[in-house]
Amino acid sequence: MVLLEAAGEREIDIVPLVFDRFFACHPETRELFPNLEAAAGRMVNETLEALVGLAEDAWWVNTTIINFVDLHRNYGTISAAQWHDWIDMTIDTLAEAGGAEAAGLSKPAWQAQAARMKAMITA
Repeated sequence: MVLLEAAGEREIDIVPLVFDRFFACHPETRELFPNLEAAAGRMVNETLEALVGLAEDAWWVNTTIINFVDLHRNYGTISAAQWHDWIDMTIDTLAEAGGAEAAGLSKPAWQAQAARMKAMITA
């Protein structure tokens, strides 16, 4: 949570930064977002909430991850690489927003939960 709090204290909105990274890496996905502003904040928030939920072994997290993967099937095939990049880019952007000190303290914990989430998504 140190990293999330540090990014919040610095008042950096990571949402557009995550999407800029993702679209730079996967430009073909941009067309899937005719109204990006309507989905962007929710997608980043859900990713962060699920990572926190995994860290806390929350009872709801498995169902939440399954649901957002299932819902995305409406948009066609989303490759494991795209899912993994999304998760990694969210954490990397959060780490940059939180600053080097906070990232050094807690980025490995976020990455551990990311590995768990990726395994669930690709299972």
